Amino acid sequence: MVRHIIFDCFGTLINTGDGSIKAVEQILSNVCSHEDTKEFYAYWKKVKKQMTDNSDFINEKTLFKLSLEETFVHYGICANASEEVKPMIQSLFAERLVFEDVKNVLNQLAEKGVDFAIGSNTDTDSLMYYLKSNNLMFSHIYTSENMEVYKPNPKFYETILDRSGWSVDDCIFVGDSYIDDVYGPKTIGMRAVLLDRRRMYHDMDLNPVPDYIIHSLDELINIL
Repeated sequence: MVRHIIFDCFGTLINTGDGSIKAVEQILSNVCSHEDTKEFYAYWKKVKKQMTDNSDFINEKTLFKLSLEETFVHYGICANASEEVKPMIQSLFAERLVFEDVKNVLNQLAEKGVDFAIGSNTDTDSLMYYLKSNNLMFSHIYTSENMEVYKPNPKFYETILDRSGWSVDDCIFVGDSYIDDVYGPKTIGMRAVLLDRRRMYHDMDLNPVPDYIIHSLDELINIL
Protein backbone atom coordinates (compact mmCIF):
# COMPACT_ATOMS: atom_id res chain seq x y z
CA MET A 1 0.00 0.00 0.00
CA VAL A 2 1.29 3.47 -0.89
CA ARG A 3 0.90 5.81 2.06
CA HIS A 4 3.63 8.30 1.18
CA ILE A 5 4.86 9.73 -2.14
CA ILE A 6 8.20 11.46 -2.55
CA PHE A 7 8.31 13.71 -5.60
CA ASP A 8 11.29 15.03 -7.45
CA CYS A 9 10.70 18.70 -8.21
CA PHE A 10 12.32 20.08 -11.36
CA GLY A 11 11.09 18.39 -14.52
CA THR A 12 8.49 16.56 -12.44
CA LEU A 13 6.43 19.26 -10.75
CA ILE A 14 8.11 22.42 -12.06
CA ASN A 15 8.79 22.96 -15.75
CA THR A 16 12.43 24.06 -16.08
CA GLY A 17 11.89 25.31 -19.63
CA ASP A 18 14.94 26.68 -21.44
CA GLY A 19 16.27 28.92 -18.68
CA SER A 20 19.49 26.98 -18.23
CA ILE A 21 20.28 26.93 -21.95
CA LYS A 22 19.67 30.68 -22.16
CA ALA A 23 22.03 31.16 -19.22
CA VAL A 24 24.72 29.16 -21.01
CA GLU A 25 24.18 31.21 -24.16
CA GLN A 26 24.70 34.38 -22.14
CA ILE A 27 27.85 33.01 -20.50
CA LEU A 28 29.39 32.01 -23.84
CA SER A 29 28.51 35.39 -25.30
CA ASN A 30 30.09 37.17 -22.32
CA VAL A 31 33.38 35.31 -22.77
CA CYS A 32 33.27 35.73 -26.59
CA SER A 33 33.17 31.99 -27.19
CA HIS A 34 31.61 30.34 -30.22
CA GLU A 35 31.35 26.88 -28.67
CA ASP A 36 28.14 24.98 -29.33
CA THR A 37 25.76 25.86 -26.50
CA LYS A 38 24.24 22.42 -26.02
CA GLU A 39 27.58 20.60 -26.18
CA PHE A 40 29.13 23.05 -23.74
CA TYR A 41 26.23 22.67 -21.32
CA ALA A 42 26.26 18.87 -21.62
CA TYR A 43 29.94 18.79 -20.68
CA TRP A 44 29.39 21.27 -17.85
CA LYS A 45 26.54 19.16 -16.43
CA LYS A 46 28.69 16.03 -16.64
CA VAL A 47 31.48 17.69 -14.66
CA LYS A 48 29.01 19.05 -12.11
CA LYS A 49 27.44 15.60 -11.68
CA GLN A 50 30.85 14.02 -11.12
CA MET A 51 31.60 16.58 -8.41
CA THR A 52 28.51 15.52 -6.44
CA ASP A 53 30.35 12.29 -5.64
CA ASN A 54 32.90 14.16 -3.51
CA SER A 55 33.07 13.02 0.11
CA ASP A 56 32.78 16.64 1.27
CA PHE A 57 29.37 18.10 0.45
CA ILE A 58 29.28 21.19 -1.79
CA ASN A 59 26.05 23.07 -2.38
CA GLU A 60 24.67 23.55 -5.87
CA LYS A 61 25.64 27.18 -6.38
CA THR A 62 29.26 26.42 -5.49
CA LEU A 63 29.16 23.33 -7.69
CA PHE A 64 28.08 25.44 -10.65
CA LYS A 65 31.10 27.71 -10.15
CA LEU A 66 33.64 24.94 -9.61
CA SER A 67 32.37 22.85 -12.52
CA LEU A 68 32.35 25.92 -14.78
CA GLU A 69 35.99 26.53 -13.91
CA GLU A 70 36.85 23.00 -15.05
CA THR A 71 34.68 23.36 -18.15
CA PHE A 72 36.43 26.60 -19.11
CA VAL A 73 39.78 24.80 -18.83
CA HIS A 74 38.50 21.96 -21.01
CA TYR A 75 37.44 24.38 -23.75
CA GLY A 76 40.51 26.61 -23.39
CA ILE A 77 38.47 29.59 -22.22
CA CYS A 78 40.33 32.11 -20.05
CA ALA A 79 37.68 33.68 -17.84
CA ASN A 80 36.74 34.15 -14.21
CA ALA A 81 34.17 31.45 -13.43
CA SER A 82 33.12 33.18 -10.20
CA GLU A 83 31.97 36.14 -12.27
CA GLU A 84 30.77 34.38 -15.41
CA VAL A 85 28.61 31.85 -13.58
CA LYS A 86 26.18 34.61 -12.51
CA PRO A 87 23.65 34.11 -15.36
CA MET A 88 23.27 30.47 -14.31
CA ILE A 89 22.84 31.37 -10.64
CA GLN A 90 20.27 33.98 -11.61
CA SER A 91 18.41 31.34 -13.64
CA LEU A 92 17.85 29.42 -10.40
CA PHE A 93 15.41 32.18 -9.44
CA ALA A 94 13.84 32.88 -12.84
CA GLU A 95 10.19 32.31 -13.73
CA ARG A 96 9.45 28.60 -13.85
CA LEU A 97 5.87 27.40 -13.78
CA VAL A 98 4.23 24.30 -12.40
CA PHE A 99 3.08 21.70 -14.94
CA GLU A 100 -0.66 21.87 -15.60
CA ASP A 101 -1.39 18.43 -14.13
CA VAL A 102 0.33 18.99 -10.78
CA LYS A 103 -2.13 20.84 -8.58
CA ASN A 104 -5.09 18.64 -9.44
CA VAL A 105 -3.08 15.50 -8.67
CA LEU A 106 -1.79 16.86 -5.37
CA ASN A 107 -5.34 17.77 -4.37
CA GLN A 108 -6.57 14.26 -5.19
CA LEU A 109 -3.74 12.72 -3.19
CA ALA A 110 -4.59 14.89 -0.20
CA GLU A 111 -8.23 13.80 -0.46
CA LYS A 112 -7.09 10.17 -0.41
CA GLY A 113 -5.06 10.81 2.74
CA VAL A 114 -1.71 10.23 1.02
CA ASP A 115 1.22 12.13 2.49
CA PHE A 116 3.65 13.60 -0.01
CA ALA A 117 7.10 15.11 0.13
CA ILE A 118 9.68 16.67 -2.14
CA GLY A 119 13.15 15.17 -2.52
CA SER A 120 15.20 17.43 -4.78
CA ASN A 121 18.83 17.76 -5.88
CA THR A 122 19.03 21.49 -5.30
CA ASP A 123 19.74 24.25 -2.81
CA THR A 124 16.94 24.94 -0.37
CA ASP A 125 16.45 28.63 -1.14
CA SER A 126 15.84 28.13 -4.86
CA LEU A 127 13.43 25.26 -4.24
CA MET A 128 11.46 27.29 -1.69
CA TYR A 129 11.35 30.20 -4.15
CA TYR A 130 9.62 28.06 -6.77
CA LEU A 131 7.25 26.38 -4.34
CA LYS A 132 6.15 29.79 -3.06
CA SER A 133 5.86 31.40 -6.49
CA ASN A 134 3.72 28.49 -7.71
CA ASN A 135 1.63 28.24 -4.53
CA LEU A 136 2.68 24.65 -3.82
CA MET A 137 2.43 23.50 -0.21
CA PHE A 138 4.51 20.60 1.11
CA SER A 139 4.89 19.69 4.78
CA HIS A 140 7.93 17.52 4.02
CA ILE A 141 10.72 19.18 2.03
CA TYR A 142 14.10 17.52 1.55
CA THR A 143 16.90 19.01 -0.53
CA SER A 144 20.43 17.92 -1.23
CA GLU A 145 21.55 21.00 0.67
CA ASN A 146 19.59 20.39 3.86
CA MET A 147 20.57 16.71 3.87
CA GLU A 148 24.13 17.29 2.56
CA VAL A 149 23.93 14.49 0.02
CA TYR A 150 22.95 14.20 -3.64
CA LYS A 151 20.91 11.67 -5.57
CA PRO A 152 21.49 8.87 -6.47
CA ASN A 153 23.52 8.23 -3.30
CA PRO A 154 21.43 5.80 -1.21
CA LYS A 155 21.96 8.10 1.77
CA PHE A 156 19.71 10.68 0.10
CA TYR A 157 16.67 8.40 0.25
CA GLU A 158 17.60 6.84 3.59
CA THR A 159 17.83 10.29 5.17
CA ILE A 160 14.33 11.13 3.95
CA LEU A 161 13.02 7.96 5.60
CA ASP A 162 14.94 8.68 8.81
CA ARG A 163 13.69 12.26 9.08
CA SER A 164 10.10 11.50 8.10
CA GLY A 165 9.76 8.30 10.08
CA TRP A 166 8.24 6.63 7.02
CA SER A 167 8.77 2.98 6.12
CA VAL A 168 10.31 2.18 2.75
CA ASP A 169 7.50 -0.31 2.11
CA ASP A 170 4.91 2.46 2.39
CA CYS A 171 6.70 4.88 0.03
CA ILE A 172 7.02 5.40 -3.68
CA PHE A 173 9.39 7.85 -5.42
CA VAL A 174 8.16 9.77 -8.47
CA GLY A 175 10.46 11.65 -10.84
CA ASP A 176 11.60 12.29 -14.40
CA SER A 177 15.22 11.11 -14.08
CA TYR A 178 15.87 7.36 -14.35
CA ILE A 179 19.16 7.50 -12.45
CA ASP A 180 18.08 9.88 -9.68
CA ASP A 181 14.44 8.93 -9.28
CA VAL A 182 14.34 5.21 -10.12
CA TYR A 183 17.78 3.65 -9.88
CA GLY A 184 18.62 5.56 -6.68
CA PRO A 185 15.44 4.76 -4.73
CA LYS A 186 15.58 1.12 -5.81
CA THR A 187 19.03 0.72 -4.24
CA ILE A 188 17.28 0.88 -0.86
CA GLY A 189 14.26 -1.17 -1.91
CA MET A 190 11.89 1.74 -2.54
CA ARG A 191 9.34 1.50 -5.34
CA ALA A 192 9.72 4.06 -8.10
CA VAL A 193 7.63 5.69 -10.81
CA LEU A 194 9.37 7.13 -13.87
CA LEU A 195 7.53 10.18 -15.18
CA ASP A 196 8.56 10.22 -18.83
CA ARG A 197 6.78 13.36 -20.03
CA ARG A 198 8.79 13.58 -23.25
CA ARG A 199 8.99 9.81 -23.86
CA MET A 200 12.76 9.92 -23.66
CA TYR A 201 13.03 6.40 -22.26
CA HIS A 202 10.63 4.73 -24.70
CA ASP A 203 13.18 2.45 -26.40
CA MET A 204 15.70 2.12 -23.59
CA ASP A 205 16.49 -1.14 -21.79
CA LEU A 206 16.25 -0.03 -18.17
CA ASN A 207 17.67 -2.16 -15.38
CA PRO A 208 16.33 -2.11 -12.75
CA VAL A 209 12.96 -1.62 -14.34
CA PRO A 210 10.74 1.14 -12.89
CA ASP A 211 7.69 -0.19 -11.09
CA TYR A 212 5.64 2.08 -13.32
CA ILE A 213 6.28 4.37 -16.28
CA ILE A 214 3.81 7.20 -16.78
CA HIS A 215 3.68 10.08 -19.24
CA SER A 216 1.50 12.45 -17.26
CA LEU A 217 1.17 12.95 -13.54
CA ASP A 218 -2.57 12.32 -13.92
CA GLU A 219 -1.75 8.65 -14.48
CA LEU A 220 -0.30 8.41 -10.98
CA ILE A 221 -3.77 8.37 -9.41
CA ASN A 222 -4.68 5.19 -11.30
CA ILE A 223 -1.73 3.17 -9.99
CA LEU A 224 -2.11 3.93 -6.29
